[in-house]
Amino acid sequence: MLDHAQGHHPVYAPRVHSVSEDQPPAFIHGQHRTSIDMCAVPPSTEYHFNPPVTTNVRPPNSNSPMVSPTELRPDPMRIADILTPGERSGSRTSVDNRSPNNSFKLQIRQQPIAARSCGFGERDRRVIDPPPIVQLLIKDASLTQEEIGKHLRYPHYVMSCSIFDESGSCDASFMPEEYRQQRRLMGLLVSAPFVGKDEHGEEGCFFCFPDLSCRTPGSFRLHFTLVKIDPIRAKEVKRFPTLVTAQSEVFTVYTAKDFPGMQASTKLTKRLKEQGCIISIKKGNDRSKNTRSHDDSSDGEQDDGEATLQGKRRRRSARQ
Repeated sequence: MLDHAQGHHPVYAPRVHSVSEDQPPAFIHGQHRTSIDMCAVPPSTEYHFNPPVTTNVRPPNSNSPMVSPTELRPDPMRIADILTPGERSGSRTSVDNRSPNNSFKLQIRQQPIAARSCGFGERDRRVIDPPPIVQLLIKDASLTQEEIGKHLRYPHYVMSCSIFDESGSCDASFMPEEYRQQRRLMGLLVSAPFVGKDEHGEEGCFFCFPDLSCRTPGSFRLHFTLVKIDPIRAKEVKRFPTLVTAQSEVFTVYTAKDFPGMQASTKLTKRLKEQGCIISIKKGNDRSKNTRSHDDSSDGEQDDGEATLQGKRRRRSARQ
């Protein structure tokens, strides 16, 4: 009664962020991590950026939901919800015509080819091979090469990835109703830009997805969405427009029995790795070439350095 008489407002506890399958993980660039809170909004081509609310009040317990000081917040939105029906058409690459940044293009430099389904467990997870790599291109005759370079080095681009059916027209991110708590696409679904040189020595802005897994067998496409965030305007602008989207070619997810094996890493993957990009180098173990040496427990998911170290250990043991 005293608080109301003095005009005090109720205090709401902040949300404790946790990573789950229904909530997109934080965006990661090297060792820098940025936490972004996306709130539910009707489907649109805009990206919802909600900066954290500063408060000196500690939450009563770790499970208390966060509520805005002015209004209740709905549940966190899913990445697929930021796409409009128009973006889910048969077009493989599209640009938001309402955005002035219509000179942005996406080129998928490394297409996904195959994956081994990982089922519904969390431990036996196999990544999509090869890891998708998307390059941002800027085509604008009014810009100089120096200006284009500045745009490509902008650090606050964010690219998200979702999974579509084989036709590319239907979002396949979620399992049937009996598995409504399970997402079909697992892993790190967002990527920060990495500026480096490709295998030809040309500098570019790349988005890598080395940690994607699919739960079920079938044929699918990956759908990539690029957003440009302005941290200075984040407090006053809560939705940032989608710059451009692109879809991959069809790739196949196999059962463990039919999976053909991992391919060796490409020159592009190795070149980006040399420059500091966080992406694994695979030795490869194509079953069609070397069935007898295949190891189902590893599926080639091993860096060259790790394989060399294990080889040295085996030779030392043989000598002893």
